[in-house]
Amino acid sequence: MKLSAFKFCKHNKNYLLKIFDYTKVPNNEKKFIIKGKYGRSFYQCKLCKHIYSSHAFSIQNLYSQQYLELTYKNLNGIKKRFKNVTNLPINKSDNKNRAIRVDSFFKEKKLKLLDVGSGIGVFLHEMKKKKWDVSGIEMDKRYVDFCKKIKKLNVHKKKLEQFKKKKNFDLVTFNKVLEHVANPIKLFKLSTKFLKKDGIVYIEVPDIKAKTQGKFRQEFCVDHLHIFSPESLNYLADVCGFQTLQIKRIHEPSGKFTLFGFFKKKSNKLS
Repeated sequence: MKLSAFKFCKHNKNYLLKIFDYTKVPNNEKKFIIKGKYGRSFYQCKLCKHIYSSHAFSIQNLYSQQYLELTYKNLNGIKKRFKNVTNLPINKSDNKNRAIRVDSFFKEKKLKLLDVGSGIGVFLHEMKKKKWDVSGIEMDKRYVDFCKKIKKLNVHKKKLEQFKKKKNFDLVTFNKVLEHVANPIKLFKLSTKFLKKDGIVYIEVPDIKAKTQGKFRQEFCVDHLHIFSPESLNYLADVCGFQTLQIKRIHEPSGKFTLFGFFKKKSNKLS
C-alpha cells in the first residue's frame, strides 16, 4: 500500500483497512486526462476513522487547466455559475449557509477575513455583503482575474507560504481545501502567520459519514486525498497547535456530508 495522502494520525499503518477500490473511471467523475493506468483506493483507520487515498497515477496536474475547463469551460461559464449560485435561496445554498454560520460565530462585526482557495469567490462575495473586510488566495490566475476584475474582490494569485501580509486577520478560512492537499498539517500550521492574537481558523472538509452512501459519492472523488472524522479533524487541530472550539456535522443543501469547525491557537498554558 502506497498512500497519496500524508498519514497524519498517530495510529500504526496496520490499522488501515481498504474500504473502496476503483479500477476504472466512475461515470460521475470529471474526465481528467490521466497518464498511466487508472487505479485508486481509499483506506480507513480503524481507530480514528480517518480515510486516506491511494493513487496508481500522478494527480499533480489535476488542478492545472483541466479542473477549470472541465467544471466551467471558460470565463463565460464562470460568470454563469457565479450568477446561478449567488441567486440560490438560502435553503438551497451551501455558501449562504456557510456565510451565516461564520458571521454568527462572531460578536464583533466588520472583521478581517483571509479565505484560502477562494475559487470563483462566492463565499467572499457573501461575506463582503455582511460587511467583512475580505481577502482571498487562489492559485488559478483565471479565477483571480474573475474575482478581482469582474467582482472587485481582493484576491491574490499566491501560495499561502508566499503571501506577504499587510495586516493580520481575525479569521482564516479553509473551505473544502484541506482534503485536496497531501499534507494538511503544513497548510493548517501556516495560518498562524496571518492570525491576530485571538484569531480563529474555520475549516470545512468532507465527512466520513458519506461512506454509508457508497463509493460513488462526490466526497470520494479522484482529487480528494483525505476524508475526515470528527476525531481526526480534532487531532489535526491539536498537532497544529490549535484548540478546538467547535466541530459539527452537517448535511448541506447540495447533499454533501460535511464537517465544519472553529479553532483557536493554543495559549502557552494549553500548549
